[in-house]
Amino acid sequence: MGVTEIISALGLIGLGGLIKSIFDYFIENKKRKSETKHDIKQTRYQAIILLCYSLIYFEKEKNKLSKFRPDINTKEELYNEIAAEWMNMTLYASDDVIISLKLFLQNPKQNTFNIFTLNMRKDLYGIRTKLKSDDLIIKNEIML
Repeated sequence: MGVTEIISALGLIGLGGLIKSIFDYFIENKKRKSETKHDIKQTRYQAIILLCYSLIYFEKEKNKLSKFRPDINTKEELYNEIAAEWMNMTLYASDDVIISLKLFLQNPKQNTFNIFTLNMRKDLYGIRTKLKSDDLIIKNEIML
């Protein structure tokens, strides 16, 4: 093996390492974006789920809501906040989540809320579930 062949082989190995480094960079960049998107979704979904719950049970939850969101004093302000969150989620949420929150906003009841939460769960974690909306309703709530 001559010097030229050795230099060519070393160059080829170096080129392979460079290609691998570029490939690893793009994979890591995509992974970082995906993790960031998931973290944003999880944080936003946790906040939105509490806002929606507060809308359904506004009279019972308004004191707690005022501690964490003193800018929301009425049911209409709360509704408007959820509607703004709905518009924001068009940037990161799945189609099913967007549509189910729209349905909740059109009819803010326990059933539409449950469908929305199941869709968020599926979007965040890819959980295949057999749960139905009714499975998330406690029939014998203790009234305090």
